[in-house]
Amino acid sequence: MTPPAELEMIVGFDDNLVGEATRVANQLHDLLPQIHLPLERVLGLRLQHPAVLTLPERFGSPPQTCKADRHRLVTLLRPKAPQMVERLIEELREARQSGSAARPTAP
Repeated sequence: MTPPAELEMIVGFDDNLVGEATRVANQLHDLLPQIHLPLERVLGLRLQHPAVLTLPERFGSPPQTCKADRHRLVTLLRPKAPQMVERLIEELREARQSGSAARPTAP
């Protein structure tokens, strides 16, 4: 039995969304080390986590994310990551303390 055309269209749309999400995550993986290497070490493997995705939405840039105070981060992250919020905030604090040295880019 062949699936209806509507179902094939929905599945194809789903595949396109997954591909687009992967493409955007890969671009972030490429750009973040150039902007803020310590922050990339914290967020790199978690870039597709809903809590991590709220950080650029709310703060706009890696330096602004690192400057956010603990209360603001807890309020923002706890609903989306109740089990990892404390660990993530601690790692963000460590990234802030280690500075914003970006990896040198090739000429």
